[in-house]
Amino acid sequence: MSTPEVPDVPEVPEVPDAPLVPDAEWQRLAGWTAVVSPLSTLRQAIIPAAIGAFGAGQANVFIGLLVAVGIAVVAALAGMVPWLTTSYRVTPTHLEVRKGLLNRTTLTARLDRVRSVDLSSTLIHRALGVTKVNVGTGVDEGQITLDSLTKDAAARLRRELLHAAPAPSGQSASEVPSAEGSSPETAPVAAPPEGEIIARLDWSWIRYAPLNLRNLAIALGGLGALFGAFSDLIPWESVGVQVTNGEVNGVPVDEFVRMLFIAVPIAIVGAAAVWAIGSCVGYAVRWWDLQVVREQGREGTTLRRSFGLTSTRATTVEEAKVRGATSTVGPLIGLAGGADLNLLTTGLDDNFPAVLPTAPEQVVSEVGTDILGEDAFSAALTGHGPRPRRRYWFRAVVATVVWTLVALVPTVLIGVFGDVWLWWIPVAMLVVALVLGLLGAELRHRHLGHALTDRYLVVRSGSYTAVRTALQTDGIIGWRVRQTFFDRRIGLAQVTAMTAAGHEHVDIPDVPLETAVALATAATPRTVSEFVE
Repeated sequence: MSTPEVPDVPEVPEVPDAPLVPDAEWQRLAGWTAVVSPLSTLRQAIIPAAIGAFGAGQANVFIGLLVAVGIAVVAALAGMVPWLTTSYRVTPTHLEVRKGLLNRTTLTARLDRVRSVDLSSTLIHRALGVTKVNVGTGVDEGQITLDSLTKDAAARLRRELLHAAPAPSGQSASEVPSAEGSSPETAPVAAPPEGEIIARLDWSWIRYAPLNLRNLAIALGGLGALFGAFSDLIPWESVGVQVTNGEVNGVPVDEFVRMLFIAVPIAIVGAAAVWAIGSCVGYAVRWWDLQVVREQGREGTTLRRSFGLTSTRATTVEEAKVRGATSTVGPLIGLAGGADLNLLTTGLDDNFPAVLPTAPEQVVSEVGTDILGEDAFSAALTGHGPRPRRRYWFRAVVATVVWTLVALVPTVLIGVFGDVWLWWIPVAMLVVALVLGLLGAELRHRHLGHALTDRYLVVRSGSYTAVRTALQTDGIIGWRVRQTFFDRRIGLAQVTAMTAAGHEHVDIPDVPLETAVALATAATPRTVSEFVE
């Protein structure tokens, strides 16, 4: 009996396992995360721990201490969870992050959707040699945070997300070409060039720090809030301020006012000296070693800004997402020849990032020209005619009358209850309000104007603070032309260019109606032409 002949089966060659690409391996946070994360959690738990310990300590001090220690231990253990459960990897197409203990969460971001990578380090981070990484994807709640990575790992991750060349469509990780003589496992990641430094900190700019009235207002507001919070603890009765029979603590009101005229200027000078020193120190600490560098990114050039002494931060944005810039000249800063520069960007958590600290206008203009590609800040502006000036002067006169009437109130009250008529208060208010109001009205008119270049809509407005904005016409997505009852009577319109960048709109105030229509048509003919006869 013959054995049936078995047909030949083609031999299947053995396919070796595809080599793993190092970037595709899951990686952990730095070991120091076990220290940084609990400290951050403990900082947030200080107030609850203090309240719990104080409440429990009313009955027994030992119980209060146990409550405080228990809250601290729970916070420390909770802070260690991110270090134990967080891992990440970068594939040729995606960034993936896994985290969570009970509820496991996987965050995925396409590399071509990464819009910014921010590296920040607090004093604790710097002492431990780690960095916090925030990856912006340009969507709401789309920021991915990794806290903390070693400095080398954070720098490598930033390069991989922003500067590595994207893999061709349909190419797998195992097909990524490697350098000749190197296996895929050991192929080094090519480091990008250092880039072009377009701006760096000049210590002569520190002279502008005391002139920033916005920071001064914030500081005064903070002092006022602190004073109000502890006002109940001040023994006002020991001060002994009493007003009776036209006297303050036995001193006639007139003499008391003269004393104030001496004491108040001295206090102002002392406060100004303290403010000048404090603001210069704050300026130096915040902007230490500032550099703005242009680098070659994954899909184009990027701008990287790094700065900070105790807490460092490095922010990277794609230049393709820049839709314009804004130059702001404050009242005192303008007298000293300084200005601030901010970008108008899209797809970031902060679409109005500052590029430089307060710097000379010439530097702001040069850096702005470098980023925008043309000297839009120096474009000749077209004024809006005499009608806005008449409006501003009329408003200044009305405001002066209102403030003078307000100043009459304390004059009458002091005269009735103190039998002293301080007639100079409303007169001084009248003079000050009229001078400041008319000066502000004239400055507002002089600053008002617009221009249209080949690529940008340029707008300037403001009174004591002048703001010049250059917005790409390609970034304008719509227009809004509004007229109030009084606008229609004098033929003016309030025009707004709608955009996705910055604060999502650029206002052009008090434009003659015919000029507004012509400007919108010239800037975006495809959008407006079909609505204009």
